[in-house]
Amino acid sequence: MKMLLTLFFFLIGSQTSVTQTSAPTSADIVLLVDSSNSLGNKAFPSMKSFISKMISHLTATPNQYRIALAQYSDDLHVEFLLDTYKAKNSMLNYVKKNVVFKGGSVKTGNALREVHKTFFKGPASGRDKERILVVLTSGASEDAVEEPAKILKSDGVKIIAMGIQDVSPQELQSMATSQFSYKFRTVRDLSMSSQNLTKIIEDIIQTDIIASAPEREVCKSDSVADVVFIVDEGVSKPNAEDIKKFLQDTVSFLDVRKDCTKIGLVTYSSESHVLSLLSEETNKTAILQKVQGFSPREGKANTGAAIKATRQRVFSGSRKAQGIEQIAILITHRPSEDNVSEAAHDLRRAGVTVFTIGIENADYTQLTQIASYPQQQYVTKLTAFSDLPKEAKTLQKKLLNQIQDKLYVQSERRELLKAGSVDTEEADIYVLIDGSTSIYPVAFGDIKNFLKEVIKMFNIGPNKVRFGAVQFSHDKRLEFELDEYSKTNDLETAIDNIRQIYGDTHIGEALTFMQPLFKRAREQRAGRVPCYLIVLTDGESHDSVKEPAERLRNEKVNIYAIGVKDANEAQLHEIAGSKSRTFFVQEFDSLKNIKNEIVQVIRSGEACKEMTADIMFLVDSSGSIGPENFLKMKNFMRELVNKSDISTDRVQVGVIQFSGQPREEFQLDRYSSKTDIFSAIDKMRLMGDNALTGSALTFVSDYFKPPKGARPAVKKFLILITDGEAQDEVKSPATALRDQGVIIYSVGVFNANKPQLEEISGKPELVFYVEEFDILKHIEDEIIFGICRPHEEKCKRIERLDVVFVIDGSGSLSPLQYQAMQDFMIDLVKKSDVAPDRVQFGAVKYSDEPETFFYLNTFTTKSEIVEAIQNDRTIGGSTFTAKAVGYSEALFAQEHGGRKSKGVPQILIVITDGESRDAAELNDTAKRLRDNGIIIYAVGIKGAKPDELLAMAGSEDKYYYVDTFEGLKNTSVAISEKMW
Repeated sequence: MKMLLTLFFFLIGSQTSVTQTSAPTSADIVLLVDSSNSLGNKAFPSMKSFISKMISHLTATPNQYRIALAQYSDDLHVEFLLDTYKAKNSMLNYVKKNVVFKGGSVKTGNALREVHKTFFKGPASGRDKERILVVLTSGASEDAVEEPAKILKSDGVKIIAMGIQDVSPQELQSMATSQFSYKFRTVRDLSMSSQNLTKIIEDIIQTDIIASAPEREVCKSDSVADVVFIVDEGVSKPNAEDIKKFLQDTVSFLDVRKDCTKIGLVTYSSESHVLSLLSEETNKTAILQKVQGFSPREGKANTGAAIKATRQRVFSGSRKAQGIEQIAILITHRPSEDNVSEAAHDLRRAGVTVFTIGIENADYTQLTQIASYPQQQYVTKLTAFSDLPKEAKTLQKKLLNQIQDKLYVQSERRELLKAGSVDTEEADIYVLIDGSTSIYPVAFGDIKNFLKEVIKMFNIGPNKVRFGAVQFSHDKRLEFELDEYSKTNDLETAIDNIRQIYGDTHIGEALTFMQPLFKRAREQRAGRVPCYLIVLTDGESHDSVKEPAERLRNEKVNIYAIGVKDANEAQLHEIAGSKSRTFFVQEFDSLKNIKNEIVQVIRSGEACKEMTADIMFLVDSSGSIGPENFLKMKNFMRELVNKSDISTDRVQVGVIQFSGQPREEFQLDRYSSKTDIFSAIDKMRLMGDNALTGSALTFVSDYFKPPKGARPAVKKFLILITDGEAQDEVKSPATALRDQGVIIYSVGVFNANKPQLEEISGKPELVFYVEEFDILKHIEDEIIFGICRPHEEKCKRIERLDVVFVIDGSGSLSPLQYQAMQDFMIDLVKKSDVAPDRVQFGAVKYSDEPETFFYLNTFTTKSEIVEAIQNDRTIGGSTFTAKAVGYSEALFAQEHGGRKSKGVPQILIVITDGESRDAAELNDTAKRLRDNGIIIYAVGIKGAKPDELLAMAGSEDKYYYVDTFEGLKNTSVAISEKMW
């Protein structure tokens, strides 16, 4: 132990020079604490003890350090922000009462990325305050840590990495600022060293790091991937030359270097031959020499064996553990003579994205069995070998798109999807899973893994989202009911314990079995929570599904049908009642690829219920589109319109076409029904000519203004659809649009210039780049969900607040004005994570006298609060605001649910439209509440007096004045951003 403690005072020699400076001694310190299953529930109290000791030591000198705390496992969980607490006791009290074990896997790399976005976004401004991250981890990370740590350090964040148990010293060193990584045997040893952390903090503050190590290679076009070619060598000599040309062009395009793209090469006929391993330090020249040596070899087409050899011998030496994209490309011209399905399953399950290129007599069914989902994106069928060299450019685009999507886009969209849980906090979801004999045990494992991944996307709890499961064949088995498990970890364990029942497929009986279960669910939650059923099957039902499915839907159960392999698509449509609620994949391991689609469709129903938006389509109508693709583009627009709530007070849609010149089809307020919009889209005619996208972006900007039908205080969206490169400058007009508050989605089909699209949208996650027009249908729900939950509204909130509304119910308000006030409150409630241990709401109504509307602990769910506000009415009378503000203090009392003693922020939001009759008392009353730790936001409408609002709020940044009740919508956004 003595030796371990000595580590804190001993600087280990390294390749980095260190100098002591007179840097400032104040710092922002973020404590990032492992709360995974690797640490374990038993060791967590010792970790909490260490956190408390750290805080005690670091706050010994007042105002020297600002401290934030976050836990992590699969995801980051922010406990408190840098400016949440100033006093030591408040922090210690919070840790004692609110920091609980989370469980899950160790994903330190993801946590570092989220910490960067949450606490340290952008470079440090000035040298007045150091930025320090203390990482406490207990196990080897399941994702790469070096790259996100480098990004943090490049923004001036100094990292102290402390590890226990199974984490390697090398992983700690790869994260830490040089010489600031420490390894301990147990969490108890770590806890005993807490008093030394202050010295370490002081040392790292006073240290300038002068890196002598070479800078990391910058890879061309972010080309970082492990790519393996699997090539059928049973070809003629002329055809072998076409294959060589294709491989040479593709390898030459990629940035083949140690830290960029690594290449593997496998050829096969009867036997498989590994020509290049990913584990080898092979440069581009050596790979091209091996390609040049490719020659035909007679034999059978044992494609399955070649895929298996590739997984076992080549991808075993990959960089998958570092989070680097794994890609396999199969090239064949004939049907396989062995089984490809199982080998391909295993390869995809290993995390490899598989492209297939079939030439001449290749079996298309086999190609789809091998390729990743969706098959339209990953399967290419060519008529002749002479077409193969021309395909190289297409594959190059596909590869870059795949790599960049993994690097930048997927994680952002996943975060947006998880953020959408705010509007789907309350739901009852049953999964009805096929356990019949036709499903092999490994495939049944895929089903269970799929369910566990879906569950992780929701906010699980008894008053939030509840999950239940039923398995069926010719028999039915209730695995667990909705109220049986209220924690994600318990649900995952329950799913792991499901055992397959085998038998025949009787979906109709299973649907009937679900009726009493949903009836009980409605009784438990008074019918106010949406109900969902996800049906998953791989075969045709032996009984009728239509009638029992209709009965469930008539009872307000939303059904989603997922078919695999031999499922009957007509029956799936009958089960779901709608094509848009039906999903189909060829193989069970592809279920993971539709997880986001399923979650988006479920969440969109809730998130989009009260959506208001002005949406303009800007449609490329240049000569490169062609009549067939133009029709597919119009169908894509129709589907997006069909999934929106079209009306004058909800969603408005307008369309502009462009080529050499832009052309208005219709502006936003022209049509107020789907039928009229469909008819107008159908009448659109292809224009031809070149694509002047920049000019069209300038033209469309006027359509987001009132003269062209746009509405004030309504979110604005532009959906650009193009298949080509702009022939003019796009950055300036796109920036001007975004500066107006327009969110731009760019949908590019294959010949579009992706960097241009990113310039237009401003964010990679707002760009959808698809291989062909047929794939557009796979992004419809993602765009709709993004419009319902714009990227700007991603959750960034503190998770615990006590909020009390003080509502002016006097006679000066008309019913419509009171409705606007209600919408304002509902909007704030919906942005919150409502629960007894998260955000609570209370309310006071007033006119001549104040009265309690509801206490902080009256309602425990979002839907109850929303329902109470919606059913409220004005009370009439005069405006005595000071009396109401004073009265409201009692609602923060502990017996009414107030949690001030637990360090939870206390917030009062006063909404009034008139001059107070007791204005003389307002200043003293409000000051008393503020002195008692209650933060007051004052919102005034029309007749309210700004000086009274300022008297309540105490500072100009906490009071808001709007001329109209409609302006309240924007104010709710501003207040929510400050609160959270």
